[in-house]
Amino acid sequence: MTSSVYQPTGLGQTIFNERYAIHPGEGWAEAARRVSDHVAQAEHNGDRQRVAEEFYEELVTNRFMPGGRIWYGAGRSRSQLLNCFVLNSPPDSREGWGKSISDVIVVSGMGGGVGINASSIRPRGSKINGTGGVATGAVSLMEMINGVGDVLVSGGGRRMALMLALNLTHPDMPEFLDKKLDRHQLNNANVSVILDKHMPTAELVRKVKAREDFDLWFHDQRAGSANAYDIWQKIVQNAWKSGEPGVLNGDFANRESNIFYHSPLISSNPCGEIWLSAYESCDLGAVVLPRFILNDGQVDWEALATTVRRGVRFLDNVLSVNDYPLPEIRETSHQLRRLGLGVMGLHSALIMAGIKYSSPAARQWVAEIMSFIKIQAYLASTELAEEKGPFPAYESAFLSSPFVKRLPEMVRAAIGAYGIRNCALLTIAPTGTTGMVANVSTGIEPLFSAAYWRRFYRPTADGNRQLDKELVVDPLWSVANPALLEGAYDITPEQHFAMQRVCQRQIDNAVSKTINLPADYSVDTLSDLWLEYLPHLKGSTFYRAGSRGEEPLEAIPLDEARLLVAKRNQIEIVSSIDEQSIMSCVGGACDVRAPSGISSGGFTFAAA
Repeated sequence: MTSSVYQPTGLGQTIFNERYAIHPGEGWAEAARRVSDHVAQAEHNGDRQRVAEEFYEELVTNRFMPGGRIWYGAGRSRSQLLNCFVLNSPPDSREGWGKSISDVIVVSGMGGGVGINASSIRPRGSKINGTGGVATGAVSLMEMINGVGDVLVSGGGRRMALMLALNLTHPDMPEFLDKKLDRHQLNNANVSVILDKHMPTAELVRKVKAREDFDLWFHDQRAGSANAYDIWQKIVQNAWKSGEPGVLNGDFANRESNIFYHSPLISSNPCGEIWLSAYESCDLGAVVLPRFILNDGQVDWEALATTVRRGVRFLDNVLSVNDYPLPEIRETSHQLRRLGLGVMGLHSALIMAGIKYSSPAARQWVAEIMSFIKIQAYLASTELAEEKGPFPAYESAFLSSPFVKRLPEMVRAAIGAYGIRNCALLTIAPTGTTGMVANVSTGIEPLFSAAYWRRFYRPTADGNRQLDKELVVDPLWSVANPALLEGAYDITPEQHFAMQRVCQRQIDNAVSKTINLPADYSVDTLSDLWLEYLPHLKGSTFYRAGSRGEEPLEAIPLDEARLLVAKRNQIEIVSSIDEQSIMSCVGGACDVRAPSGISSGGFTFAAA
């Protein structure tokens, strides 16, 4: 395989220089060599140089994009290369709470995001036999963990990535929702409600529609009841208002888990793309799909297969060379060897293939390409198992998981013969900043908008500044069929859901995707649509346009954009794709006021 060396440009180059380069003068090819050589250290069979060259080829051509922590950490001392972790459900004791807080400090201090399910904590008001006191409940522990974020930020650190979750059937669920949503607390964390074994998804849907009560549980003992419709409406109303809470379908995730026989999945990571058991980690990298679309719009299947197989080996090696923040995480990660191989640039690839994102043809194309990636990844992992041994917790029961049962017989036969190196292999992560470096659309998200207004502050003659706006048009407008350039709000919520469901069918971990809602979208319609798709997804998150105040980027509907672009003689247009990924943040309201000079081409003028 041969291809040209990739070079980031514009904002992608800035991000690479500031976040991933190991020194100010390091270029893309030099960084690709550094990362490849570091990760290839896991090879001990005499093939280290050959494997390092294969890794280098994938990175330097930008066919494979490792997660940001890998770019940043490889080659440094104490090279922590993993993006995120799920910690143990806290033991309900002073020592257990202290251990959880300590773990959060250590993991966050090494750059990792943290997910915690606090459902192991006895509900507020429970008697404490040892002291005769009364328990303060799960939410009080969340407040203490949230306070760690306050200290880290005030000390000059980055805002930590934190997911705080609670089972829907936990007795403290009403307080949990009230604390975050009504009182606007727990502000250092994303919050999610977990559908657990006591509330199977289908049963929740039925009870919401029938407006029936459901039982609350703690340690398999009934502890009260709540009305399903009332709780659901509070979740939906607040997701509509502010994008939180998300819903994590632990019932579905555990029924589909490849390691159902070994350990339960207790929570997702902060972005929701991987469900993990206690003390597991996210090991992330993405296939850059546009690199495999040929000039005639067809897929280069042979090249894609090679990149997927090398990507699996690369991520498996990361687990071997990583410097882990906690010994428990090292042990569990080596026992299970879970990978998170995903994709980026899905919408960019669809445009190159001449397919409209919202169309049935797109979903059929995506199902085909995701199925191909799945098969190649699983075959690669079985070959690694033959060479290096299966993951230590592998048992023949692995073949009985519902996901593995749906694999082609040739793949199942290979697993039966050799085992498999990794307990799970596939995910869809947001790929926000790495997508900007690669200059493609992020994850499986559509472009934010083919054209949008960018708000920014312009200096005035008197030395002050005024809020202004300018029109930004995607550079693809001049080279692609404009009908293909639909943005996130040109696509209906149902079409967003349908794309996520298609991908989830082929993914053994989970899919991180934001369902974009127009500003005037009906709450009742959202409730009905969410209930329809809830059984098919391991997690779901929404963002309604304008729900978090003034946004730096304002999408323009495709029909209106056509009219504006037609007025090229009257409006100077900025051409830039870089900042599209700014809006891939969950909630779509990142703290950005892009300066006018950020664009990759054209001139910047205020819109008429």
